[in-house]
Amino acid sequence: MTNSAFVDRAFRERGPKLIFGFSRPFYHNLAGVLYGRRFSKGRYGGMLRHTEAAMLLQWARQLPPHSTIVEIGCYAGLSTSYLASGCLENGSKVYAIDPFDSMMAQQTALHDQCVPLEDKPSRLFVSERLKACGLLERVQLIEGFAEDVVKSWTKRIDFLWIDGNHDRAYQDYLDWSPFLNPRARVAIHDAHPRYGLPQVAEAARRIFSSEEWCRLEHVKGIITGVRKGGTLAAESLNR
Repeated sequence: MTNSAFVDRAFRERGPKLIFGFSRPFYHNLAGVLYGRRFSKGRYGGMLRHTEAAMLLQWARQLPPHSTIVEIGCYAGLSTSYLASGCLENGSKVYAIDPFDSMMAQQTALHDQCVPLEDKPSRLFVSERLKACGLLERVQLIEGFAEDVVKSWTKRIDFLWIDGNHDRAYQDYLDWSPFLNPRARVAIHDAHPRYGLPQVAEAARRIFSSEEWCRLEHVKGIITGVRKGGTLAAESLNR
């Protein structure tokens, strides 16, 4: 079955219910119980489900040593904390990009009406939160818009997590994909029609229908895949 047909089947109204393949509800729910409640959703103000949070931690944990994760959309640091928790074991690092509470006029003009801008956390607030959790060493917070940050970006990327402005999901992928390593993972939040937003679901369909991808997976609102080609060992030697 081609990736396009696989994604089409997974995006049907009722969605997949499989033990293996695009969706693995038993494994994801078990991971959610074991790893997905480390940080309080209520206190963080995040919109991440427990199963999604757990798999972010697991995917970060599975990366080769000293990998680079780019997170587009940090907000109050909920997904950042799960990604950073996975990095504790392999020395990887999360580069979390968000305008935080700066440039509010520009944020208001570009706002997708999905996340409240009132009382948005500052970069300092998120930094202190990560420090209190023992995670700050594994994170670099970058204040700005992803479309501006990418203009001076130089590092190769092993995991790209897209959860910023929902209207820009596909463009964020286009902007950052030239930096992806072979076998890099891309994951997009709010990307399944049942659990997300139509414009993000369409972006995910356009991206993951390509035969460039393997290990396609659906975790509630997250659609993710791993690029084909290369080996993890070779990538580690080239860092």
